[in-house]
Amino acid sequence: MFNQISLFIMLLTPVIAYVAGAVIFSFVECLRKNSAQTKCNSILSFRNGL
Repeated sequence: MFNQISLFIMLLTPVIAYVAGAVIFSFVECLRKNSAQTKCNSILSFRNGL
């Protein structure tokens, strides 16, 4: 039989994995948005002739 600590760890493992995945996904999306925003700004500056 498992003791209480290992059972608690087994129950929390999927929650911790989900939170870690959400943090990594939001970090990647933030980086992607920043790179897309800089590309858009450079296109607009070329279009305006600045």
